[in-house]
Amino acid sequence: MPVAPAELTAHFAIEGPDEAHGAAVRAAEPSGLAREAGPSELVLAGSREAVLAALGATIAAALDAGAHRLSVTLEAPTESRG
Repeated sequence: MPVAPAELTAHFAIEGPDEAHGAAVRAAEPSGLAREAGPSELVLAGSREAVLAALGATIAAALDAGAHRLSVTLEAPTESRG
């Protein structure tokens, strides 16, 4: 049986020291939504509520650890909208 698409996906590209990426990953891990998306990239995918709840902590952790640029793309697939 196919899996329904995530309601919301946040894709992060993090520029700065390696510690900024590590801090973002550690902040996102408790949500259970995080997965690596490439060098210095992270994806959070899941319910809208859960992704938005993890988003702020993930961004704050990266900035606190020295990130100097974060590119965040949010995607809400048509199939997941009510």
